[in-house]
Amino acid sequence: MKIDVQHRPAYALATVLLDAGEAVIAEGGAMVSKDTHVTISTSATSPEPQLPRYGCLPWFFRSFGQLFRNTAIYQNKFEAASYPGSVTFAPKSPGDVVVHRLVEETGLVLQSTSFLCSASSIGLDNEWGGTEAFLRGDGMFMVRATGEGLLAFSTFGYIREIQVDEAWVVDAGHVVAFEDTLSFEVRRFARSPWFRAFGGEGFVVEFHGQGRLWLQSHNPKAYGRIIGPMLPRRRR
Repeated sequence: MKIDVQHRPAYALATVLLDAGEAVIAEGGAMVSKDTHVTISTSATSPEPQLPRYGCLPWFFRSFGQLFRNTAIYQNKFEAASYPGSVTFAPKSPGDVVVHRLVEETGLVLQSTSFLCSASSIGLDNEWGGTEAFLRGDGMFMVRATGEGLLAFSTFGYIREIQVDEAWVVDAGHVVAFEDTLSFEVRRFARSPWFRAFGGEGFVVEFHGQGRLWLQSHNPKAYGRIIGPMLPRRRR
């Protein structure tokens, strides 16, 4: 399997070249085009959550982490069963696509919205414990990818790779992915309400250890706050 990225860095497309018998897993709605003989099937990584019997109140008070750990991640599988084929994928937001070769020794933690596609030998873990820290902070849902093979993830804007050797602090909205050799802490930008109100930053992530970290040049939530008021209101 090979992944060829074109039209980067603003409007990247990823073309996956499959040998006979190979398959690629992708997020729902990511496909742009494919060969006619490449088959598609849909699966979920975990069962659907079961609501409690006595109304929604107990469910509401569960932690965000528990809610997402019980939620299925739906994926499409594209397989070239008999002979080679290709599938092209595009992310939902404009930006770059990074191709990363995953190895057994080092997993990758990434935003669930940044995952684009991967070899079928790679598993996505939506029960990763660190998700709760991100949800309490900037509201991001993170997944952990493990296994061996190629994986592609997307960014909002330009991508920057950083080699962390001791410590690094990042605005939470700019975190795309990081190797699981890094430890982290999600905290507020400042303790003082005055600085939080006027400092322009919400939550930051402080990484420690050694490993690679990928950042996106633009913050989707900040962009949404700017562009949102300009959009026409829906008619009821």
